[in-house]
Amino acid sequence: MTVMVAAASGSALIYASYTIVDKTPWAETLRGVGQGTVASVIVYVLISLFADPVRQRLQMRETAIHAIDIANEQFQQRFEAALPVAVFESAKVPKPAFREAFVELLSGSTRYDVKSSAAEFTSFRLAMGRHRREFRRLDQVRICMLDPRADEYLVAHAQLALREAHTLITSDSIQEAVNDLRTNIFVSLAILFDIRDSVRTLVYFYADLPWFRCEMFDDGMFLTYYLDGVDYPENLLFSKTARPYRAYHAGMELTRRFATSTLAFSTVGSSRDLVNSDENFIRHIRDLGCTASLEELRRLRDERFTALKKDLRSGGIDENQLF
Repeated sequence: MTVMVAAASGSALIYASYTIVDKTPWAETLRGVGQGTVASVIVYVLISLFADPVRQRLQMRETAIHAIDIANEQFQQRFEAALPVAVFESAKVPKPAFREAFVELLSGSTRYDVKSSAAEFTSFRLAMGRHRREFRRLDQVRICMLDPRADEYLVAHAQLALREAHTLITSDSIQEAVNDLRTNIFVSLAILFDIRDSVRTLVYFYADLPWFRCEMFDDGMFLTYYLDGVDYPENLLFSKTARPYRAYHAGMELTRRFATSTLAFSTVGSSRDLVNSDENFIRHIRDLGCTASLEELRRLRDERFTALKKDLRSGGIDENQLF
């Protein structure tokens, strides 16, 4: 509408300059104003028809790209908050890639928190690395372990292990798996007892259903679900900024808070749960239902160490290094 009015006004001024006020001092002025107005309208129309659509397309493209960048950034932030930063596939033996990631997290951490059923590999790792600076500098080593007196939960763990291993589930196989699990718990306790002079360890017993194994550090955690039916299931590495880290950190705190009982393996202290002598250790494991002698548990420890060292060598990992 404005363009049409401007064009009509310019044309009217030009017409008037040649007719109504022709040969007067105002003729040239009106003619110049009219011609300028018409020229401006023509330029505006040309720009609108040819240049402006190009400008609008470029502007829309820049706006779209900016919106996509913002959306991608938001999606990335959400994914980073929910997804692992690394995944280590399940295997029959330990993998060097997992070892490297574990050592990196351990080296920069002041604590090592674990929730596991029997802490078989954890106790082996601590025993083999007890003289390493990375373990000795830790302020806290806290292990949540299945209570060997919790029969219902032992059965649940045994059934899951048999199912994932595709083993026939019978009353006898369940009882055998329960006995093996209970024995593994006691062997792990014996290992932690024997290294108490190098690594002070707090053990929290829990009664819970089998779902996962968790190793937590200051800057991240490894999460393993008991689903693969192999000795070394898939490991998921989460950063400390991820939601799963915060969730499992809170869950670990609840497990410790509501532990059925606790033990402290150390050579110093005076707590009721302190285990600092052979007699004290035997008394505590008798309360937990263990009838084996310390010598028998150490023999089983040696058998475990032999098997796990073989796994390390098969995976290309030096047992004398930190792992």
